[in-house]
Amino acid sequence: MIARVPFFPRAAPELRQLFAEAGLTLIGVADPAPAYEAELDYREWIERGYAGSMSYLERHAPLKYAPYRILPEVKSILFAAINYFQRPDGKPQRDVGRVARYAWGRDYHKVMGAKLRSAARSLAKRYPQERFKPFTDSTPLSERYYAERAGIGFTGRNTLLISSQFGSWFLIGEVLSTRYFEASGPAGRSHGGCPSNCRKCIDICPTGALLGPHRIDARRCISYLTIEYKGSIPLELRPAIGDWLFGCDLCQEICPLNLREQQTDVEDFVRVKAGSTLQLEEILSIETDAAFTERFAGSPLMRAKRRGLLRNACIVSANNGASGLLPLLRRRSADSDPIIAEHARWAIERLEEDPGGISAGDGSESSDHRSRPR
Repeated sequence: MIARVPFFPRAAPELRQLFAEAGLTLIGVADPAPAYEAELDYREWIERGYAGSMSYLERHAPLKYAPYRILPEVKSILFAAINYFQRPDGKPQRDVGRVARYAWGRDYHKVMGAKLRSAARSLAKRYPQERFKPFTDSTPLSERYYAERAGIGFTGRNTLLISSQFGSWFLIGEVLSTRYFEASGPAGRSHGGCPSNCRKCIDICPTGALLGPHRIDARRCISYLTIEYKGSIPLELRPAIGDWLFGCDLCQEICPLNLREQQTDVEDFVRVKAGSTLQLEEILSIETDAAFTERFAGSPLMRAKRRGLLRNACIVSANNGASGLLPLLRRRSADSDPIIAEHARWAIERLEEDPGGISAGDGSESSDHRSRPR
């Protein structure tokens, strides 16, 4: 159920003022106590292999739910969130690939990082005897767990943090503080909750990455495959990626708790670097790492690197039935990067066998998940 009115965690007025001056209005304070049961669940998830090739997640296990191991004297964790939602322009076409919304503009690590550093500097000036360490997706800490403890939101069945203010369309960061601030505390049902029998996020996932409520196999997640994974994408999963060039928003787009979606006012997100879609021809024409960097510097797409983005573009070209890209794909089939070359050859074979692609060749949106394998 969606909350009747947006809920905001309580926080000391001084914190609200300092964070607001840094451009952060949704904040909460978490108790930094260790979470042993959550750590056991996390280790089990790792042992099942669900982290895929992200070996750093296993290395992070001893720190994930023990903030004191990151900052020994930590007494509070100050969380902040910013909305990144934007509406796409028009429908995707055969010659483009889609980009997850968080990656349309400037890299959120830089945007949120700058805001948190500003807040941390203000806190250090006010409390010079204390330490304040800001992080944005750059610490082993389980940010989602402690943000939920701070009342920022609750964890939905799609494993994402959901707020009554922004739905799931927001990013979080934190400041570890040696000064004690009263904890906001978990919000309970104040943010609402997933409808009792809702499985929309689970059912829409074309790769079957969502194993059930709150359980995800990252190895099958389109976001993992198109961003974090650096190798050859399994053959059976390639068609299910559809037209997603970088990341995936499917489980958010279908979520009934995102009804309050609102356009972000963060200028760095609105100022387009990648945008909602990218021309596959442009991507497949990138010849060098230097050219890739020149095009996407400052964008989250840098995470995929040239290899990952061109590999993904090959898959999307085949899935979209973009036969007009065959000359470029043939050039890429001789690429110096073996991963790109192999995916280009696969795309050529698919397009020659089935020029219509998996979207029935109507030129409309190419992500009809009903026809995809699960």
